[in-house]
Amino acid sequence: MVSRDTAVHVTVVALAFAGMAVLSPFVFDAESPVAFAALAAFNGVVLAGAHLYLAWRGEDGLVPVSSRWRFVGAVGVIVALGAASAVTDPVAVGPVTTDGLLAAIGGVVAIGYLFLEARSGYRESADETGA
Repeated sequence: MVSRDTAVHVTVVALAFAGMAVLSPFVFDAESPVAFAALAAFNGVVLAGAHLYLAWRGEDGLVPVSSRWRFVGAVGVIVALGAASAVTDPVAVGPVTTDGLLAAIGGVVAIGYLFLEARSGYRESADETGA
């Protein structure tokens, strides 16, 4: 039997692809920053859409709700950084460009997310063993 998580993930991905199929003639121009922002949003929906839906409903399933919210937040920040990078021109701030700065912030968010998930998993395992 298919789990609720899998059914929601498949539905969200199918809806994301259907949305892109409908919007692509209106949005996509190979050089357009709007196209890149739309693609970033599409990837955000594919990656985090099901987690957002299940977290909003408060359904644990295979993943705890708190982990779902952390993942949605991390993906949202990364997508926003990517969209900001796409729609703005890079500006040099000393030896660093704004695109490099946005990428560094994205890296910090990714590492921070991994740290928070590891800490949460450790705390859960410590609670189960009674330590």
